[in-house]
Amino acid sequence: EKTMQQHGGQKQYGQMNGQQQQMYGQQQQGGGFPQQHFGVVPQQMQMGGGGGNYSALAGPNLYVKQTRRGCIQELIGCEAKSEFLISTLENKDNAFMYALEDTTCLNRFICNNFRKWTMNVTQGNQAGGALVASYDRPLRCPMGGCKPCCYQEVYLGSEAVPQGSVVETCYFCVPEFNVVRPDGVIEYRIAPPTCLGGMCINICAEGLCNCRFPFYVFNPSGGTTVEEKVGNITKIWAGFKSELFTDAQKYEINFPSDASPDARARLLGGLFLINQLFYEGAEN
Repeated sequence: EKTMQQHGGQKQYGQMNGQQQQMYGQQQQGGGFPQQHFGVVPQQMQMGGGGGNYSALAGPNLYVKQTRRGCIQELIGCEAKSEFLISTLENKDNAFMYALEDTTCLNRFICNNFRKWTMNVTQGNQAGGALVASYDRPLRCPMGGCKPCCYQEVYLGSEAVPQGSVVETCYFCVPEFNVVRPDGVIEYRIAPPTCLGGMCINICAEGLCNCRFPFYVFNPSGGTTVEEKVGNITKIWAGFKSELFTDAQKYEINFPSDASPDARARLLGGLFLINQLFYEGAEN
C-alpha cells in the first residue's frame, strides 16, 4: 500500500481499462489530457455543436408541411409564426419532427418576410420533444440582384456560435444561395434550374402544369442545369384552399447522397429560408 502511495495512485492505474490507461499515460507525459479525449467532444460530435441531434436527419429524404397556424391572422395582414410538420417522403402522414418559429408579433408585422427569427426543430409531431437542430435568422435588407452586402442568411446553431449557414450570394438574374460549413468552405449551392446560359429560370425543369417549383442543390464547382443537380428543395401544390387563402406550403427535400447529418441540417435551414423569402405572403 505504501508503494502504491509513493507512485501517485498506481493502484487506481492498475484498475483502469485499456483506454483509460492510455489517457492516463498521456496525462503523465504531457501534463494533461489531449482535447480529443475529453468526454464532451464525442458528445458534441454526436449531438451537434448547437446542442441538437443531427443524426435524426441521417435517414431518408423529407416531406415538410407548413401548417395553417394563424390563417385568420394572416388574412388581416399580420404574418403568423411559421410552424412545420416534418415526415419522410415514403410516409407523409406520420410526422416525426416539428418546427416552430420564435419571433414577436410586432417583428412579423413590420419586417414581414425579411424579419429576424429563431427556430427549433424537435423530435415528435408537437412541441416539447428532444432538440434536433436550432436556427438563427438575423434581420437583413430585402434580397435583390447585384446587392453587395447585407445578404439574406440563416445560421445553423446561432449567429454567435454558428455550425454553418445558408447565405444569399451576389447574383444578377437568378437568385442563388451558398451552403457554408463552419470553417467557411462552401459545400453546396442552392438555385433554381436555369436555361439560356444561366440567365433565366427554367420553368419547365419539372414539367408543365404540375405545380412544382424547384430549387436545386448543386456542387460548388458545378453548373445550374437539371443534369448537374445533386439534390433539390421543391415546393409542391398544397391544395386550392391553402394556396388561395394562406401561405401554408408543402415541400419535398431530397438530400445529396454524400450529405452528412450536419449538412442535411443546413439544407433544412435553407428550406426554411426559401419559404420565408419566396412564399410567405403569397396569398396577398
